[in-house]
Amino acid sequence: MIRRIGLLVTGLLCVLLSAACVSLPEDGSIRAGSATATGSTDAGFPYDPRPPQPGETPIEIVRHFLDAMLATPTSTVVAKQFLSTTARAEWRPERQMITYQDFETPEGDDEVTLALTNAHHLDAGGRWRGALPEQASTIRFTMTTEGGEWRIGDLPDATIVSDEFFASRYQQVSLHFFDPTGKILVPEPAFVPRGGQLASALVRGLLQGTDPRLRDVAESFIPEGMSLDLSVPVSADGIATISLRGDDGALDADAVEQMAIQFAWTLRQDPAVRRLRILINDTPVALEDAPTVFDVDIGADHDPAEAYAWPDPFALRNGRLVSVAGEVEGRTDGPFGASTLGLRSVAVDLEGTRAVAVSTDGRSLLEAPVERTEGEGARTLVSGATDLLPPAWDHADRIWLVDRSAGGARVSVVIDGTNTPVRVPGISGADVSSYIVSRDGSRLAAVVSTPTGDVVMLSRLAGAGERPRATAAVRISPDTPEPVRINDIAWQSPTRILAVVPVARGISQVSSFPVDGSPATSGVRRAEGVVRQDIVELVASPVADTDVWGVAANGRVHDLRGERGAALPEPGLVSLGYVG
Repeated sequence: MIRRIGLLVTGLLCVLLSAACVSLPEDGSIRAGSATATGSTDAGFPYDPRPPQPGETPIEIVRHFLDAMLATPTSTVVAKQFLSTTARAEWRPERQMITYQDFETPEGDDEVTLALTNAHHLDAGGRWRGALPEQASTIRFTMTTEGGEWRIGDLPDATIVSDEFFASRYQQVSLHFFDPTGKILVPEPAFVPRGGQLASALVRGLLQGTDPRLRDVAESFIPEGMSLDLSVPVSADGIATISLRGDDGALDADAVEQMAIQFAWTLRQDPAVRRLRILINDTPVALEDAPTVFDVDIGADHDPAEAYAWPDPFALRNGRLVSVAGEVEGRTDGPFGASTLGLRSVAVDLEGTRAVAVSTDGRSLLEAPVERTEGEGARTLVSGATDLLPPAWDHADRIWLVDRSAGGARVSVVIDGTNTPVRVPGISGADVSSYIVSRDGSRLAAVVSTPTGDVVMLSRLAGAGERPRATAAVRISPDTPEPVRINDIAWQSPTRILAVVPVARGISQVSSFPVDGSPATSGVRRAEGVVRQDIVELVASPVADTDVWGVAANGRVHDLRGERGAALPEPGLVSLGYVG
């Protein structure tokens, strides 16, 4: 799978992400590589900061306190020595994290002010919160004296570290919760410290629960108030033991199973963990008809990527629906494959059994079975639209639509044949060129044209009933030094998005970024490069290790994983894409 792409073209070196430069391939494929974040504060080298020294001034105390926050392994033991006795007891650095690119020279005596530049923040659960408000970027330290020495008497409840330290010491993971129906997992990105305590960090993150602002988007079956006993030990044979304390009175058999699935899916990101056991107040948790030790691969039918969905793409060939497996095509014999109905785009549900298609004029949406079904033909679901973009399905068989009307984008969803408008602040009314919906039905991302170029905006989709709601969309594509045009976006995983940008005539840039808009400090393997083709469409799936293709302006399909001799479809396919 492609992970992240670096730019080569001068003037666009940071079009979507900062990345290492690579050579331009001759065959149009992306060169695989690994570009992990690096810095002088390397996760593999310990750093033991110096404690306070006699006679230090208030400004020196503050500067050296910030330096002590960069201890490796991560620790606040030395940092607390710069605080007064009272402040040391009251300071809660775990409540948020503040990152900064740099800071101006501290000023003051009784109160030292520190102005951070390019500051961002994360909440107590490690969730990225974006840029720190300008006013909050000036940190104030109230100073006091103890034993004739200056100490910090009052300060924000926050861990304050440099971007370099954050990139080298923290990694992005996914904490797994459930959608409101309890049927599918919803991954939520979060940052945890690197190192040998990954299992413990993952469990602590999960115990923080869901983002309070997203109560109708994702929920946890772990009872509120549960706490972890010290850490999560992992035995030599890969068994992680989660010892919890708290009230488990609300846990019935179904909730126990879903709680176990949350822990299993979250802990499987630690390569040392193969199985787990859960104890609540020293009592082992057992699943129905299962032992108290279970594998981390339980709950496959709740996969947010729907890995067991229909695996092959579909497309239109000469106006008819075909299935595509490499270079092999098969015409479907349902209404869309048996005759030419005047279609310009198509989307197939996750099971590969039903399809919806947009008419050539973009005004109507039709639905039909993929294969011939007795007594079932094509039916019109929507008519009178202006310019429908290609539709999208989610796991609940909801069909998401964006209509490019004269007044801007109109978002709606078809549920059981009824089309219902959905207002998405930041996307509704905007100039939208493409969009995608996650298979778990929790995210809608769209390419929005602005006076300063295209950006990717993302909204969370809430509610499982007949009238879903959407949160205000936020920008998740990185800032760019100059305006760019984004040709297309696609899911690379349930929590990462691919985007393709033209950077010069005949050259395209493919990049990926996380759905929370955070910097790419996850350290995962990724590919970097550019493509010597005018790529106008991306064909990708959130399922790992599936083909990733790019469709050029001339209709030719190119393999973007760099595999020599890969079987590819013949040119001329229209609306090529995986299910969903």
